[in-house]
Amino acid sequence: MQHPELRLKTLGITKPIIIEDNVWIGYNCLILPGVKIGNGSVIAAGSIVNIDIPANSIAAGNPIKIIKNYD
Repeated sequence: MQHPELRLKTLGITKPIIIEDNVWIGYNCLILPGVKIGNGSVIAAGSIVNIDIPANSIAAGNPIKIIKNYD
């Protein structure tokens, strides 16, 4: 177990979150680091986005699942 004093000296590794154009994100969603949400996608309220979402998709859930792809 790490001592609390040492936790302040650690370096975090970050990953970008990419949200493309025309994306709708519902209320109370959690988007995890390293995720890309494609153009024109819809993320339902309360979803936890832990995978990449392709363009023109509707996704929902905890963990998220792609419900539908559309043109």
